[in-house]
Amino acid sequence: MTLPIPAEPAIKIDSVQDLLTNMVVDAGIVGIDEEIEQPIINRAFRQINWLIAQWARKRWLVYRIQDYAVTSTGALNYTVGLNQTINISPRPDRLEYAYLRLNPTASVPVDIPMDIIPSAENYSRIAVKTIGTLPWKVFYDPSWPVGIMKPWPIPQASLYEMHFGFKVVLPRFVSLTQLINFPPEYEAALNWCGARRLRVSYQMPPDPEINALARGALGTLRSANSAMSTLQMPDVVRGRGSRAYDYHGSSDT
Repeated sequence: MTLPIPAEPAIKIDSVQDLLTNMVVDAGIVGIDEEIEQPIINRAFRQINWLIAQWARKRWLVYRIQDYAVTSTGALNYTVGLNQTINISPRPDRLEYAYLRLNPTASVPVDIPMDIIPSAENYSRIAVKTIGTLPWKVFYDPSWPVGIMKPWPIPQASLYEMHFGFKVVLPRFVSLTQLINFPPEYEAALNWCGARRLRVSYQMPPDPEINALARGALGTLRSANSAMSTLQMPDVVRGRGSRAYDYHGSSDT
């Protein structure tokens, strides 16, 4: 007899108020039966948003990479930020990947990876920055509040579709009644890491158990979000022609 698959019961989604209430109690700022004064909630609200803003810049604390597609217009630059060509807010700190799609309307489009220019210093070494042809490199300048994407060579208008990968936005909270829209493993991490921060904020001594729970919750996020891309070796290391790099220490001829 085939047993039915057990259904997971619907679990109530916590609000920001629920999270902050639990956080200040677990931190020992107030007792479990005490009324929480508004200045304490306000302080916790500020601390949790600071925490989320920092997490949003760490790859292993962000649960996915979001793909953004832009049709080439012949422009030298493409803006990145709120209501910009690439509409994302706040503007991301770095570009994770990029590729170029040839014939985007074809039944079988072809994608070509684009090399990421890692720094403004490297981009400055390009002698002719306005040459126009098939782009194969891109530099992302994370200026504030609007970032600037600079493909090179300059892609001709309407011929290509450029795809850029950025860490998905971890939205900061805007109200106490807002429902928490994170994967479920984030709630414990927010609670215990927030409780640890609050103890420091109120000049309370470190609590070893809270610190251990915070480390464990962050470890869970690290395990869930870890995604290692395949190592790409440069040609100068791999060799050309009939000689190939062998990580065992020898070369095949």
